[in-house]
Amino acid sequence: MKPGMLAICLGQTGGMTNSELLVGFLGISVLCGYGLWAFTRWFLSAPCQPDPWGKEISAELAEDNCTPLCPHCLSPHQRSAQFCPQCGAAVGAYTNWLPFPRLFSVGQTLRIGTNENFKHSPLVVAGFFVFSLSEYGPFAPVYWFKLIGNLRKPACSTPSEHLESPLDNNFSDSDEPPVK
Repeated sequence: MKPGMLAICLGQTGGMTNSELLVGFLGISVLCGYGLWAFTRWFLSAPCQPDPWGKEISAELAEDNCTPLCPHCLSPHQRSAQFCPQCGAAVGAYTNWLPFPRLFSVGQTLRIGTNENFKHSPLVVAGFFVFSLSEYGPFAPVYWFKLIGNLRKPACSTPSEHLESPLDNNFSDSDEPPVK
């Protein structure tokens, strides 16, 4: 980098006139705009990734009579259920949009950070910090204390017991989940 360019970046224009500064600013703006356009074009031209399953499974998932599963514990539940009967997670189609049931969904999400095993990636941990700050405000450090305590626990590689049992069930054609 030339010493003159560093001086311009630091705001020391020396003997440059306003018109020279304007031309330099416009040149940098055009280069940044071109870079943004090239990145957008490259991003949109990327090939679409196929589904991880075959066409027959995609067709079955699109049907209305498939049995819904809880995203937290994978147990089947009724289509009209708002909460999972096994683990209590919010499973309703509009649960996160309704004001009162949304509180249970937020509570379940934040409880995962303090009481359960989850993927300890930097993005997930940062998400817990930001989400708790937006929900708890000035009381977020109390939650962070519990979150950091949960992060110190070793990550478990085996699935929990409640993930294994629903996969063994045979599903019927009714809207009701199988009763144990």
